Amino acid sequence: MKRNFISRISKIMILAVFFTAAISVISSCKKDDDIDDTDDPDDTDKKEYVLLIENGGQKITPDQTLTYKAVLVDSDGVSTPATNVTWTSSATTVATISTSGAISVVAQGMATIKAEVTIEGVKFTAEAPLGIYAPSVFSVAPAAILYEVGGDIQLEAVHLSLTGVVEPTCTYQSSDASIASVSGSGLVSFNKAGSCVITVTATSLDGSPQCFVPVTVIGPITVELPVVRVDVTPPTTDLFRNETVQLTAKAYNFDGNVVEGKTAVWNSGDNSIVTVSQTGLVTPVNPGETSVYATIDGIIGQAFLTVNPDTMVIVEPYWTSIAAGKSKQFTAKAYHLTRTSATELSGISFDWMIPTYGFSMFDIATVNNSGLVTMKSDAMAGMMTMVVASISDKPEIGGAASIIAAIADQCDCGEDNPSVASIQVNQTSFSLNMMTSPTAQIQATALDSNGNPVEASPVFCSDNISTASVDSEGMIIATGDGTATITICVGSITKTVTVNVTLF
Repeated sequence: MKRNFISRISKIMILAVFFTAAISVISSCKKDDDIDDTDDPDDTDKKEYVLLIENGGQKITPDQTLTYKAVLVDSDGVSTPATNVTWTSSATTVATISTSGAISVVAQGMATIKAEVTIEGVKFTAEAPLGIYAPSVFSVAPAAILYEVGGDIQLEAVHLSLTGVVEPTCTYQSSDASIASVSGSGLVSFNKAGSCVITVTATSLDGSPQCFVPVTVIGPITVELPVVRVDVTPPTTDLFRNETVQLTAKAYNFDGNVVEGKTAVWNSGDNSIVTVSQTGLVTPVNPGETSVYATIDGIIGQAFLTVNPDTMVIVEPYWTSIAAGKSKQFTAKAYHLTRTSATELSGISFDWMIPTYGFSMFDIATVNNSGLVTMKSDAMAGMMTMVVASISDKPEIGGAASIIAAIADQCDCGEDNPSVASIQVNQTSFSLNMMTSPTAQIQATALDSNGNPVEASPVFCSDNISTASVDSEGMIIATGDGTATITICVGSITKTVTVNVTLF
């Protein structure tokens, strides 16, 4: 149950509003010598096909499972399940895929999943992006994008806070702007075929947490189907139980014109979360998230729906870094939630957990029953995980915070100085505030065995530069919420100073 819970909580309670692009557009790779029109009198009876990956663009957490499916849509708009599909992953160091389309997670990152089918000597292919990332404390929709060259999509960021549902201030960066560029407001433009990642940084949230949106851009469809694209509006929506949303679907033809007179067939990906009528009216059932699909002539459009709980759990700090082998205390509070407010609930007890992904590189920390998180001594710097607090008698309701294994300075203390027996500092601990007191000075003196000063230059280094950095003169600079240990050393003689940083 815990594993199912974390997959759910990591997205639901943090409002991970993930949206899968509406169309899994593909290309058919038919060579001129594969079929000779002049030699085959029956060519006029042969149908043309488009291969579609039904799942579209996907973003999952390391503990989730996913199986891809593909369909063939013929030139009459009739779809059938594709058989004998060859599946490949562009990045086997991130994810591998079996012959049945099942994904096996290897590491965090992005891969492009490719499906290939051969019919009567003609090869058909389809591609879709897959992102594998630990959840963030805010979400971006769509969470993964598959789109054609020449279009654009607006990214939307969402955060669940004590003032209700809010949109954080974000910056946007593409890993390859020649494939997909992104404006300062989050408008993604698709420039040429290929794959890249859009990094979204919530600069208005503590710690400036990030979300990653995998993108695959494909060339135009070469087969003139009755419908080549179905757009569902709105593409992403969050609801409370007393709300509904009306979805609409539009079909577009090969020339990019709206196809009139088409009726969509509507389906919910999970009727226990939302139901959808055949007119596209969505009604919430239980908290959770799922997709709603509109199918027209074999082409599938989809929207992503999140049903918010009426109780919210806030874990603090909700983003922090912890050095290897060190600990950090987390707290949790529960609130009754509306779209615009949150009222704290009293007498709530919590159960704490950190997800176990089954991969040592992901399993970097532990938590006790009071919320004390300890980073493992062998945690790889820069790796992320999350800590989850769930209401003890309502385990389906919980909140989460993001944790990163701290990145440390390279600490070269040099050779031993036989004259140095100890190091004296002016303070063994500092409390800094990012707003009011972001700096402090360590005054360090090397002493001999009699306690007299020695001519020596101590080296300063931090085990958590995401919280506090230190320069060669001992000036501490607060960089983020958390605790850092500053080491002052001359050869093997060392002294440590603790730095606690708060944001406000």
